[in-house]
Amino acid sequence: MASPQKTEKVLPEYGPVTKADLSKAAWRHNVTLQWSWNYERMQALGYLWSIMPILQRRAKTQEELVASMQRHLVFYNTNPAVGSPVIFGASCAMEEQTQGEMGDSLKVALMGPFAGIGDTIMAILLRPIIAVLAASFALSGSWAGFFIMLAFGLFWFWQKFPEFWWGYKQGVGLVHQVAGGALDKLTEGATIMGLVVVGGFVPSIMSRLVTTVKFAQSVTVDGKATEKVVELQPALDQLLPYMIPLLVVGFAYWLLKSRKQSPMMVLLYLTILAFALSFLKIM
Repeated sequence: MASPQKTEKVLPEYGPVTKADLSKAAWRHNVTLQWSWNYERMQALGYLWSIMPILQRRAKTQEELVASMQRHLVFYNTNPAVGSPVIFGASCAMEEQTQGEMGDSLKVALMGPFAGIGDTIMAILLRPIIAVLAASFALSGSWAGFFIMLAFGLFWFWQKFPEFWWGYKQGVGLVHQVAGGALDKLTEGATIMGLVVVGGFVPSIMSRLVTTVKFAQSVTVDGKATEKVVELQPALDQLLPYMIPLLVVGFAYWLLKSRKQSPMMVLLYLTILAFALSFLKIM
């Protein structure tokens, strides 16, 4: 007598991926990606939790679901605001097409380049510029600084959703976009824009950085001896306005780029320099 053939139980969630599933996954990613960040796999747990609505739809059996979950528990780390929504959208498209292994390769290939562009835009260019602008308003007693920072945070949250849908539509073609140099052009443009804006902030933020050095000389005018005082700062302004702030910024940039000093060491050097110049009554 032949034994009855064992059949695998089909999961109740199995079926086509809907737009509601994609929206749910996008919300999970954009809100909770870093809630379970850890030093072993960094953003992997948050990524798995985010993509679970898609995996549950495309996994026919419990064994397939477990295997898919294990694939998304590998190391993952990139910029959560600029890079990850795009990668996640493309990964959801791959899972929907039952090409999960290709989606895994896409994650590995893109998380490094997108981390570079995302960190450049967020941590080096826009965030310091917006923070300095907001701080300048706050120092003057205006509430505009608070609302600028609030608007900045809301903007970077909501712009994750267009990123997700763009990555979803691109799918595997996203790799070709990166290989074509699109990220390099974006990085170069963002860097140029950031340098221009930072250069404009130098005179406005550091305008009080002036020298107090004066030169006194006795001169005879109409037979009378008088003392003439010459201030150094007006003379420097005639040569190049805001010369001292520009020199300080150039010194900091030289330390960072040429001497390969860390930002903390640069701040320490500038602090020591400020105390020394103040003690010598130069500034």
